[in-house]
Amino acid sequence: MVGQRAATDRDGPRGGVIEGFYGRPWSREERLTLFAWMRDARLHDYLHAPKDDPLHRGRWRDPSSAGAAARLAELVRACHEHGLAFIWALSPGLDIRYAATADRRHLRDRIAQATTLGIRDVALLFDDIPDRLATEDAARFGSLATAQASLANDTRQWLADRAPGGRLLVCPTPYCGRMAAAGLGGPGYLETMGANLAPGIDLLWTGPEIISPTITPEHVAGLTRRIGRPPVIWDNLHANDYDGTRFFVGPYAGRPPALRAAIGGLLLNAANELPLNFVPIHTLGSYLHGTADQDPAGAHRSALLAWLPRFALATGQVTEEELSLLADCFHLPHGYGPGGRALLAGLPTLLTRPPQGWGAEAEESRRIARLLGGLCEKLNGLLDRDLFHALFRRLWDLREEVSLLERRVENRRRAATGATPVADDDHLPGTFRGGILADLRTAVPFPDRGAAPRAAGPFLLRPARPDDEAAASLVCLRTGADGADGSELFATDPDALARIYVWPYMAIEPGLALVVEDDAGVCGYCLGTLDSRAFYARYERDWRPHLVERFPEPVGPADGWSAVQRVHWLYHHPDFHCPEPYGRYPAHLHIDLLPRAQGQGLGSRMVAHLLADLGRRGAPGVHLAVATANVRAQAFYRRLGFTELERRPGPDGCVFMGRPLPLPD
Repeated sequence: MVGQRAATDRDGPRGGVIEGFYGRPWSREERLTLFAWMRDARLHDYLHAPKDDPLHRGRWRDPSSAGAAARLAELVRACHEHGLAFIWALSPGLDIRYAATADRRHLRDRIAQATTLGIRDVALLFDDIPDRLATEDAARFGSLATAQASLANDTRQWLADRAPGGRLLVCPTPYCGRMAAAGLGGPGYLETMGANLAPGIDLLWTGPEIISPTITPEHVAGLTRRIGRPPVIWDNLHANDYDGTRFFVGPYAGRPPALRAAIGGLLLNAANELPLNFVPIHTLGSYLHGTADQDPAGAHRSALLAWLPRFALATGQVTEEELSLLADCFHLPHGYGPGGRALLAGLPTLLTRPPQGWGAEAEESRRIARLLGGLCEKLNGLLDRDLFHALFRRLWDLREEVSLLERRVENRRRAATGATPVADDDHLPGTFRGGILADLRTAVPFPDRGAAPRAAGPFLLRPARPDDEAAASLVCLRTGADGADGSELFATDPDALARIYVWPYMAIEPGLALVVEDDAGVCGYCLGTLDSRAFYARYERDWRPHLVERFPEPVGPADGWSAVQRVHWLYHHPDFHCPEPYGRYPAHLHIDLLPRAQGQGLGSRMVAHLLADLGRRGAPGVHLAVATANVRAQAFYRRLGFTELERRPGPDGCVFMGRPLPLPD
């Protein structure tokens, strides 16, 4: 648990907000607005860690001036008056000498000054620093983790005497799964830190990634075993200091409700622009205090409706549809909302096919583009000018892009009828999409690891969503006979295969599920899991009992069973085999594509995306199983770098293949 205990009417899972971004710190008025939002969302903890405050990081040894101390004391009082705990952070890791008595005294002096201002809870942040020790520190401590744990324990003991009941949080140098897998901080950093830190000191963690699409209970359980305590999640899901062209007002999502019981607290690192944090904060509150079957989409709509009054115009009002569409376009770092997806889905048709073949999907894309263009114009009249200025730069860019799209599409329509084209004098080279960044992005290829799936001609690669389940099941059926159409084999139970090869993956590991779609719908998928044994344990506990209850085990001689009965038998006798050496290949994946999506490189791209994601999440390697008879698939995987690990003989035999990770650039 983090921070002080807040007001009793907000009992429940602890959560809060971090002012921890790179950029201009918030003003006093903005922080007071934040505290009111947090109170309304039933949050508890405010972590004060503005990176651009010189005394937080670069000049951490310097005491606050009398004026700065008075302003901080007033902020602490305001925070407490809103029923919130104030956590004060210091980031000394850039140049501290862990063995130096003088530096330890400087740290104590800074914390002592903070305690005189009403601060009891402190965080020491060792993120974004060099992971090496000075010579004298290396001689005394041997490792970075040992040095940092020593400093934290010393601070904890000293803080307990100065501010009884106060808490200490520590951000480790490798603060996500990818950093830890890469060895940042030295061998065994997390285990050493966990073993040496005193009980009661919380460790902060951002998940598998710095900005994690998903954070699962299984991931947290593995980390908890390594550090000897449940982590406090420092969640960067809605932060935007790394990309000034975007902001994120989608729901707090990708964190299943079961995660709440597995962590020691949850703190949301906010967007730089305070007005853009309303929806993230309120959906975080809904998540923390929601039920086990909480609906992120419903919480998101409620938050948008509560935010809508802030969009009053000099004349008129932004509509719910317009605000929802804006949120769908500026949704979450790894995906768009329904409106954003609908906008993109129709573009290949609009830009490549003749107007008479556009159809409903393309026309909907065009309608959305027009609505967005009109909204960007309307928002110039926002009465809340702080909100307008937070949105302005991004809105102007969006307005220009949809304007270009509309003119291109309109001129394609006119060309088909012989009409005069619309002139476009607004989008001139050098002024539109110009500048050094635009040229660099054109000249330098993006490494194909972790890149968001993009449109490919008439096909669109994208993250799977819950409403893809039925379409993915159909793909599974039509590739269910060793790659051929299994519709006849499984006519009496078309979903038999999907219940074990599709649905559990989309439910248990939604962040590792991709689909490819075209005008006719979903035509392929690639599904995976980070830790196969953990996945199978979850399947055994939460999934298989329902299958066994619903589908009786077949009886009689097995050689007389139908294809459906053989799959139903697997419900009762699952095969959880993982090839050895398991420690080198713990992840697994599988892919299926309908014939119309084959032979176009889509399978290779989907596998590459998933391999990159698994590597970023810390998997050392991945395995898969291919039917012995499916020699075409075996050749496909060999071209992607997979090699044979094991071979299971027999008429239903298979070949297990593996590939080490991470991928090279």
